[in-house]
Amino acid sequence: MKVDVVVLTRNSVKPCLKECLESLRNNVPVNRLIVVDGNSTDGTIELAKEYNKYFPVETTFDRSGRAKAREIGIKLAKTDWFLFLDSDVILCDNWFEKASKHMKEGVGGIWGAVLPRAKTDSDIYRAMSKVYGKNELWIAMKAGQKRGLTHDTLIRTEAAKDIQIPIWLHVLEDHYIRQYVESKGYKWLSIPEAYCTHFPQGQERPRDYYLTGWCGKKIGFLKTKDIIKYFTTGLAKAAWIYLNSRNFHALKTQLYVYVYTIKGWMNG
Repeated sequence: MKVDVVVLTRNSVKPCLKECLESLRNNVPVNRLIVVDGNSTDGTIELAKEYNKYFPVETTFDRSGRAKAREIGIKLAKTDWFLFLDSDVILCDNWFEKASKHMKEGVGGIWGAVLPRAKTDSDIYRAMSKVYGKNELWIAMKAGQKRGLTHDTLIRTEAAKDIQIPIWLHVLEDHYIRQYVESKGYKWLSIPEAYCTHFPQGQERPRDYYLTGWCGKKIGFLKTKDIIKYFTTGLAKAAWIYLNSRNFHALKTQLYVYVYTIKGWMNG
């Protein structure tokens, strides 16, 4: 079985676009590579087109934001299943072989766990591993059980083809896709064995956390009980992360997550 692959890009050569596409070529039976680009100027499109020698590469352009770009990618997919692949991840060996075992009746989405490679995120994962007594891959999988993510996600095309994603969803458009797929009666799985490593282009900003709170309330991702939990456990969790990592930036990041998410939710 071959699958169409949708990659969203915007000046994505760094940190690892070539390595990302190499991992795709080596681990996934690609029918077409669909690149939805936000008018890159760093050679992203030229690099992607080099892979025409392995599989057809189609490009389209949109600057409306991630919500519209993902919707475009979904509508262009023609195979029974398609893969959303972020441009800053690298797939593990035998990724598709491991993920495709879950392509069963009643399943609409399969997300492979993501291991962070930015130091701050890695320190946070290691600290949380000590809390739960589990490895980092288990922590990554748990994150995907709560929120719909699309770093390396197989989606049943039939389950998502008619989706219309609100244009104001500058974040959490991935969770909106999950909600839509589940509303059709399909399961959305978070699996640890088919994973990827994540090399983000830059750290998230307070504005991103604010939008997560604002958008999260609008689409029902963050409820009152979640915000109460942030209030009651946020400081303790941030302190634990610092004590176990001695990474001040990790402490600050975790505090930003809680403070700005709460602020965004209350204004949502």
